[in-house]
Amino acid sequence: MFAKHLPPSSGRPRVLALDERVANQLKEGVELIDAAQAGSLPPDSLDAVVGQAAPDQISTWGRLLRPGGRLILASPAKPQTLLDALTAAGFIHCLVEPLGNLTLYRGERPPESSSLERLQALSTTSDLRLRTSDFCFLLVTQTPNKPAWKLSPDEKIEWQAVTVLDPATGRPALLAFSSLVKAVAFMQAAILAGRIAGVNKVAKFRAEVAQSWELLLILNPVFDDVRSVPLGPAYSVDPQTAVTGEE
Repeated sequence: MFAKHLPPSSGRPRVLALDERVANQLKEGVELIDAAQAGSLPPDSLDAVVGQAAPDQISTWGRLLRPGGRLILASPAKPQTLLDALTAAGFIHCLVEPLGNLTLYRGERPPESSSLERLQALSTTSDLRLRTSDFCFLLVTQTPNKPAWKLSPDEKIEWQAVTVLDPATGRPALLAFSSLVKAVAFMQAAILAGRIAGVNKVAKFRAEVAQSWELLLILNPVFDDVRSVPLGPAYSVDPQTAVTGEE
């Protein structure tokens, strides 16, 4: 079951097999590394690590992978637990697949200069960049979904902004944009790809309001940079703090 998940390689893939049973399954067509050698392996030296392993071992085995290398592991843990562990560790192209009493879980180390690394760079510089801009735009789901002129004076509205799980911390981060054009371009691409649903408004806020939010901002992401990043829980923002009268 493991062989079909091996990454593409220009030669024979260099694979660390964590147990003898897996080694026997993979002995054809790969360069096998015995688990006893794992402690002496340098970082970035393997195409894949294959076998049974708990999710708390992801970082240990992941450091041995080259960029583009894969962890192909199995565990009795719950599929969502395994998927969350892979994404929190920064892996991309993640897959979980129940197989009897075990779940296969696979993740790929991002290539050098990958979209994930660019996203991590954005998340660490957004606060500084926001200070150079007067406004911030969020993708929002408004309830009820009515234009301002159709709302009655006593009708309460709620805004829920889109977030993703920041790859550096695993915590929710707001997708924010410094212009309406950038926000709309991202929203259109995300909706067409089926990555977000229900967004019916691009809301505008002053920078000083954005700096009061509890969540990290990821400013001006390109859709391809977050295509594989899990969505986070929606974040409530107060409609009263938005810039209005420009619709």
